[in-house]
Amino acid sequence: MNETLILIAIFVAVLIASFALMSFLTQRRDVQRNIEDTRRRRRSETEIDELLGTGNERLRYYLDVVQNGHKDSLKMRLVQAGYLSRSAIAKFNLLRFGASLSVFLVVHLVLQKLVPGASRSMLIGLAAMAGGLTFMLCAMILERIGLKRMREFRKIFPDFMDLLLVCVDAGLSTEAAMDRVTREFLQTIPDFGVQLSIINLEIRAGRPLHEALNNFATRVRIEEARTLAVLFRQSEELGSSVSRTLRTFAREMRDQRLVKAEEKANALPVKMLFPMALCMFPVSILIVLVPIMMTILELFRTMAPG
Repeated sequence: MNETLILIAIFVAVLIASFALMSFLTQRRDVQRNIEDTRRRRRSETEIDELLGTGNERLRYYLDVVQNGHKDSLKMRLVQAGYLSRSAIAKFNLLRFGASLSVFLVVHLVLQKLVPGASRSMLIGLAAMAGGLTFMLCAMILERIGLKRMREFRKIFPDFMDLLLVCVDAGLSTEAAMDRVTREFLQTIPDFGVQLSIINLEIRAGRPLHEALNNFATRVRIEEARTLAVLFRQSEELGSSVSRTLRTFAREMRDQRLVKAEEKANALPVKMLFPMALCMFPVSILIVLVPIMMTILELFRTMAPG
């Protein structure tokens, strides 16, 4: 009996010691994780403050290109694709010329192996055509990157409207709500956050909110942002509630997204018609004609003399 009690006491003591040690290690791990999260958040806030400052080199270059560059220039297309560095144009030209030269050399060597009897001028001409196509293909890829980025911004814009409406309903002013939403997007979607940070810089410089939103719509090519700028201007001139204006516009945007989704759903059967016909029609023809052809061949075979 005494031995049993001693064993039970030892078991309970070991259990309590293990539980205390695990609790200590768990608490220490949680404290360390909270400290790391705080440091990371503080570092993120510092980076965001630097980004929202007037000395940001990327935003300065961006505004210089937007204000002084032509809309079809290479700098503007690089900026619209998300490349805001001053060295982006040099890197792109180097990449484009390098890809064209590589394709030229590869095509020239391949044609020499495949067509050994071809003349030198013909080989150089074909290789030069391939290099020129590669040169134009790089520009097309850059344009597609810009269009893809524009479509992503158009998808994000309703979320921006919802966050802005929540901040305004919480009692913040429109400028403070824009600053809060900008900081949120800089942590989650930096590309869109950079565009919003430009709006904040323009507001701090004294530009009205509707003009900053109008410039934002011109940069990212989103017509909804231009409509929002018009609504803000009318709200300021008429003295109506900004919160009610945002809520009405957000509801209209949701309805518009639903209408666009219905348009795509209604156009889907027409788009599926030709691939389905191309894939299913030959199979249907085979299913219908093969038994008939087999029957006719069997009939001819039985009708043959001898």
